[in-house]
Amino acid sequence: MAVTVKLFAVYRDLLGCSELEVDLPAQCTVSDAFDQVVGGHASSQLRQITMFAINERYVPAETVVNDGDRIAFIPPVSGG
Repeated sequence: MAVTVKLFAVYRDLLGCSELEVDLPAQCTVSDAFDQVVGGHASSQLRQITMFAINERYVPAETVVNDGDRIAFIPPVSGG
């Protein structure tokens, strides 16, 4: 299935883009998608504090992704 992945802050910097089109297997969770897209680029500590969203709604990491979804990986941010 095809999904769009939005990357913010550190993930945008790590992967060099703000958006990717990705093919995922059926019954893939947002956590599985994160592992496939970001994989070894991020530490496990950073992953544990990342928020996930599907179609502009925050979701738990175990939420199943559907064809055409827009996924976002949102790392913690600070500043003002």
